[in-house]
Amino acid sequence: MMIKPNPFTPQSGWEPRIFGGRDDEVSLFKSTLDDAISIRPNHLVVLGEWGIGKTSLLKQFRRIAQENGYPACFCSISRFTEKSKPLDAIYLIAEEMLTGFPRLGMDSERFLNLFSKKKSFLQAQTQFTKFLLELWEALDAKLAVVLLDDLQNILPVSSTIDILRAVLSKDEIIHNTRFLFILSSTPAGWSDFLDKHNPVGRFFRKRLNVGNLNKDDVINTVDKTLEDTGVDFNGLVKERIFEYTDGHPYEVQLLSSHLYDGQIERMVSPDTWDSALNNTLKELGKDYFQSLFSKASDRERELLKILAEEKRPLSIKDFRTMMIVGKYAKKFPIANIKNFLYRLDEKRIIKRDAAGNFDMQDRMFREFILRFGEEVRHEG
Repeated sequence: MMIKPNPFTPQSGWEPRIFGGRDDEVSLFKSTLDDAISIRPNHLVVLGEWGIGKTSLLKQFRRIAQENGYPACFCSISRFTEKSKPLDAIYLIAEEMLTGFPRLGMDSERFLNLFSKKKSFLQAQTQFTKFLLELWEALDAKLAVVLLDDLQNILPVSSTIDILRAVLSKDEIIHNTRFLFILSSTPAGWSDFLDKHNPVGRFFRKRLNVGNLNKDDVINTVDKTLEDTGVDFNGLVKERIFEYTDGHPYEVQLLSSHLYDGQIERMVSPDTWDSALNNTLKELGKDYFQSLFSKASDRERELLKILAEEKRPLSIKDFRTMMIVGKYAKKFPIANIKNFLYRLDEKRIIKRDAAGNFDMQDRMFREFILRFGEEVRHEG
């Protein structure tokens, strides 16, 4: 048997060959579907950091809805700026919905003609209401599922989400249609709506936080992805994939892809590890880590280097002691360490736990700093 092409899919937005884990998330979505039919739609917000698999999860939700006989559309939201108007954003959502519901493709012009060129908040709200009412008539379904991905891209047009909330709150929409909206966003993108006084946060109360995969799910996903490829991964290699990525789906796919490319005689052994990890870190640097590292000041980067080298959570006291005695001792404004650490936490470069200790959020980011931190610092 010939070796098959690389089966891993680290490209952003590409679905993995094998959809691994996520049993709890899928179960929640199925119960949300059942409730939407038997009671009423309770719209869901899916929150997760970059590369955590929100897009793949939403596409899995679409498949489940369609398997149950409910039309579903997946809408990918492109990046907007503050110069954009609410109607521009609402119009894009409408366009994406028409494309996503295939049977309506021929009639898209009729639906889009419901939108005028006026850009006011009120016009956008009124026109989207008419659009949903007419769309519902054309769908002729018990339930229609709308999955809006990467909603953080639309947040610069701040009133867009409020328009969506206002429209879905209208009696005529509640009583005459049955749309279930699933929104995905980064936690930072959605954070403004978490204030208890924010009407958007109160309306979209049902939230699903997507985290990393567990060890069994990572190993099972790798094994199933390798089936019928002619290539095997050594057991230690699979253990290391989880150890280094902590189950982050994008990192698992990217690292596994580089490991696969390093196979010798159909086997990926620990000898392949270092080269594959280096190539993975270089790509992660381009994708994300370089921009994250560049947010830190020179002083903050010194503290990041200590965290990376120590490979454990550290308290403010730990940092102060290290900067006075030992290998890290140097001329450093000791009194400002607390401020530097808090700023790194605010920038989401490190995280502070309940005990007040600081650590890297990502093992691979730690490895990136150890291997390429100096190189990036000199480039900056």
